[in-house]
Amino acid sequence: MNPALLAKAVAGMAGQVTVEEFCQASGIGRSVAKDVAEFLVARGIGTSDRGMLRFSGRDRVEAAMLAIQAGCDPEQVSGSLSWKDFEGLASHVLSSLGYKARTNVRFSKPRMEIDVVGIDGAFAVAVDCKHWKRANFSAISTFCAKQAARAQELVRKEPGITQALPAVLTLHAERAAFVGGVPVVPVSKLGSFLADVRTFLPELRVVTRQGPA
Repeated sequence: MNPALLAKAVAGMAGQVTVEEFCQASGIGRSVAKDVAEFLVARGIGTSDRGMLRFSGRDRVEAAMLAIQAGCDPEQVSGSLSWKDFEGLASHVLSSLGYKARTNVRFSKPRMEIDVVGIDGAFAVAVDCKHWKRANFSAISTFCAKQAARAQELVRKEPGITQALPAVLTLHAERAAFVGGVPVVPVSKLGSFLADVRTFLPELRVVTRQGPA
């Protein structure tokens, strides 16, 4: 499948739509749009029933990853995605691995918000879903430091949590990297990273009530 078509398709994957609405939103011709929709559904991305197509935020992110893997520029794809799409995917992955997932966890004094928190007993993963702009190392380091501060606040204000791992989720990276001990994880690797996260903990910036581990 042409990666440019897959990138356009993401824009048309707006909940429940007719094939015609999918065509209009994506800018893909009707005959080609039908083939693209069938291609996606055959790969478990969305469903089709009696001329109606249904797509979730998770479907949009998975279609975006498929387009990138096929060679499409991430910047071209990212404009059709939202923070909510990423949050939904992160929450789904955490839940599938046995974590209790919460989204948009807010604190006051200082005012902070964590996009997604996954809790497993006294251990938590605090995920920041960064929205798709490429950034230099200095900017990424700043994002990671801020997320570490949010994770520290999570531990301070949630009595059941004694350790928290700050993490940044991005569309652009090809593999997980550690910046100041904070993992920067591509969406395509989130599941495998979280499945093995405890083996990485000695290398990571895990925050506790006493401060960084």
